[in-house]
Amino acid sequence: MFDAFRVKRPFYPLVGFAASVLLLIFGMMLSKSVWIFVLVSFVLLIYVAFGLFKAAWKMTAATLAMGLIIGALAFVTNQNFAAFWQTVGRMLLLGMCAVPMVSVPPAQLTRCLNQLKCPRMLTLGMLVTIRFIPILIGEIKRIWEAMRVRGVRMAWYRPDCLYRAFFIPLVMRVIGISDTLSLSLETRGFDLAEKQATVYQPVHLCGRDIVFSCLLVGAITATEVLAWQLQLN
Repeated sequence: MFDAFRVKRPFYPLVGFAASVLLLIFGMMLSKSVWIFVLVSFVLLIYVAFGLFKAAWKMTAATLAMGLIIGALAFVTNQNFAAFWQTVGRMLLLGMCAVPMVSVPPAQLTRCLNQLKCPRMLTLGMLVTIRFIPILIGEIKRIWEAMRVRGVRMAWYRPDCLYRAFFIPLVMRVIGISDTLSLSLETRGFDLAEKQATVYQPVHLCGRDIVFSCLLVGAITATEVLAWQLQLN
């Protein structure tokens, strides 16, 4: 899953995390204004300039489709067009917020946390969690394909079929993956004890990260100021 958003030059992990949080906080302040689309456009141009076009395009397409569907439901429910475009704007904002973080490889995030002397339990748990999500999605797809090959059709009015054909195989696969993962960590010498360890390929903050941060803060500030001034006028 994360490989689809991989970029050649990912940002420093903490810069990506801070950019996502900052954009989410200040973007939601514009969620009821059309200026949210201006902010999303500025951020998209910044992403493209820094080589995140592929990840930004995929995330924008996915969130736009979800926003149109949810926004249409909101319009039908409230009979208000403002509810439609506000929902679309919020979904696009969430997609833009996710781009810096999903484009950071899990290995780089773990290395960064190790360099910052974070607790081993935190770094190892985060790495396992991040890597387990794509594996779980892959197992769900395999079970679904196996059901289709065998001619099993799930019906929500038949919970017994859903339980026996889907949930039991999924639980068994999750248990098997957990055992394999525990054995893999043990054989590779992973330990929760706080011991001195050498970080292979250390991750460093570079000038590209600083320029990106400045441009993003500038885009957010300019949009917020313009929206505030027009609201006063």
